[in-house]
Amino acid sequence: MPRLRFMAVCASLAGLVTLWSLAQNAQPNKKQLETHAKQLIGEGKALEDAGKLGEAKGKYIDAEAIYSTSDGLDGIKRVNEAEKAQASTQLNNARRLYDAGKYQESLEELKRGLVEQPGNPAFEFDLALCYLKLGDRANADLYLEMAIAGMGQAKETPKLLELDSTIVMGADQPAAQGDPPASDTFNASYREEDRDAADPKAPGGSLCQQTTSLKTALPSNPAVIFNAAKCAEEDARQGDAALLLADYVKRAPNALDRADAEALAQSWKSLADLPGDNGQTVRRDFANASRYLDYRRYDRVISEYEDAAKAMPDFAQTEWQLGLLYEAYGNVVKTREHFARYQQLEKDPARNAAATAHVANLDRRRAVYDANVSDAQDILTNLLLSSLGVSNEGAKHKGKLTHRQRRYASSRYKEESRATEKLSEPYVERELDRARQDLDAAADLFPLGPEVNEMLALICLQGNNWPEAYRSYDAVASQGFPVSFYAQQPTGADNKQVRAVKVEVGADSIRIVTLAVYNPNKKISEPPDQSAGEDDLGNLVVSASVPPDPNAEAVTIKPEDLKGIETQNNFVVLKMAKEKIYLAPLNMLSTVPFEGGASRTYGNEYTRMFIRYLGFEDAKLGKEGMTTGEKFKLGFEIARIGMSAAMMGITGPMAYGSAVRMVQLIHALNVFHEVAQGVRAVNITDAAISLADDLEETQETLERTMSEERRAVEGIHFKFIPDEPVPLKFKEKA
Repeated sequence: MPRLRFMAVCASLAGLVTLWSLAQNAQPNKKQLETHAKQLIGEGKALEDAGKLGEAKGKYIDAEAIYSTSDGLDGIKRVNEAEKAQASTQLNNARRLYDAGKYQESLEELKRGLVEQPGNPAFEFDLALCYLKLGDRANADLYLEMAIAGMGQAKETPKLLELDSTIVMGADQPAAQGDPPASDTFNASYREEDRDAADPKAPGGSLCQQTTSLKTALPSNPAVIFNAAKCAEEDARQGDAALLLADYVKRAPNALDRADAEALAQSWKSLADLPGDNGQTVRRDFANASRYLDYRRYDRVISEYEDAAKAMPDFAQTEWQLGLLYEAYGNVVKTREHFARYQQLEKDPARNAAATAHVANLDRRRAVYDANVSDAQDILTNLLLSSLGVSNEGAKHKGKLTHRQRRYASSRYKEESRATEKLSEPYVERELDRARQDLDAAADLFPLGPEVNEMLALICLQGNNWPEAYRSYDAVASQGFPVSFYAQQPTGADNKQVRAVKVEVGADSIRIVTLAVYNPNKKISEPPDQSAGEDDLGNLVVSASVPPDPNAEAVTIKPEDLKGIETQNNFVVLKMAKEKIYLAPLNMLSTVPFEGGASRTYGNEYTRMFIRYLGFEDAKLGKEGMTTGEKFKLGFEIARIGMSAAMMGITGPMAYGSAVRMVQLIHALNVFHEVAQGVRAVNITDAAISLADDLEETQETLERTMSEERRAVEGIHFKFIPDEPVPLKFKEKA
């Protein structure tokens, strides 16, 4: 029986076990772990007393990673409270300066606070206000978009989206309209995740139907005109779309996206000028591609462009679009192929130079992408191996069920919980956040890379951020790879045998890969006869070069073998003719409720994966609200699962906003700088290291090429329509 990859490391907790125990290939005992944790807590307390809160928190979390104690958790709590108090003081100081008209001084105070509280939406919003007062709309837009992303579904988010639209267009805040509900309905429809823009039966009609009505009511509104251009383009009326964009530029001459709008109008005019039936075919193919971008069906986008290339092989713009999409995939070979073809067809020297810029550093960008992916993969591998119990051969599991769970939960839930190792939540959150930073940098280089999106989706699952998870899963599925999640699978008549599994959902089958089997007598996990992939996780990251492990111990289920899929509490149940497979999806950040509306809400999202990616429509979702009996049972109500702020990511139409792209670019460049300094050069090639110096000198070129790549992936978004002034009230709470 093969040994597991991380069996020498107790719980695989980021190498924080003492060096001597590793040297002896032995598991440190409880007392040794406790002693090590106590030492780190002491170091953290000294740093806390010295006012070094960030460093102190790091020590406390390191201690939690080794051995969770009340002292460690109390230290984290104290630091969090101290950081919150410190942030409030900085916000109050900044507010006083702002009220005194000292906007630059207020801005500097807020920047200092944001360094200590990265991602704090209050600081970001107030920075946006300061930049507005200083007349710097570009930076105001940057920080406002960051604040909106951090606020998620806050009550004020809709109005802030309208303010963002106003800032981008460069218009004064609008006076209140006589009939704001029409634009409010449009804005609300647009915010709905995965809303079918062409659905005429939706409330208010399709987005383009609403735009037509708004165009009549508000003929001079720049946002409405811009939206009308998008609708015309998707209707294969690129000539009309170009004229509407020209009108948008005329009515919003200072718009931050003016250059993009002018370039897009020129592109659409080129399409409109194509002659004959073949020209009409190409226009229709481009329109279809634009609609498929709205639904993130990138495979169909490429198919439409390939059809356009067959209809009119000498139209250079088609090759440009294909080159950008394959670049977004990180497919170096295909990218070069299409940009080379583009340069053969394109006679404009400036456009030829633009294509050269895209391929100039392609190999080295790929090296940096791979390095970031590798770093994130190491972090997630350790967390998953530990949480699933896969790495704990010889280390006894300890059940951590509450009294209520021990008394009322099903036997299946009890056994599944015992087979799962619950890691310290602050430690998991920090590690996931670190992984996400690496992945954000990688995604900025190749936003559709399957490797980066597989891991981003898994991180979003841990924060129960399903809209963002779907965005990443769609990129994976569009390239023909299965979407996957990790789970525990109770089996046997008494549910005592529990398998740690990887669940791969493909377009034509489900594959359940065995990673480890929990031995209820020994209370340890044991490896399967055939190890699952090189990482014991069935290959966490799959790609064309690293496919799902075909030799792993696995069960493959075809759609025709399924009688149904349904949610039962927090389990996803696959029903077949002679058996049922219960899957309990892994969540490392929260304790999943074992019954009630919240548990079914949790299970339903995983059930929807089979509908979305397997195309299995005979799936039964659990009722998400609590039944009357559940409300009264035992006199308690199960709280809904919350999101971890660190795992939220960015949702909705703002997902690839210009500001967010800039922030990711800054992070990517910082990573490059670290590489150049040798900080992270252990697993990075010489090509990646030299890239840092090149990109430091050509940042403007990099920004332009990456922006063009993003536009190819996103298409263009509708604009939110402002209908009344938004109160610009300084935020004083962190």
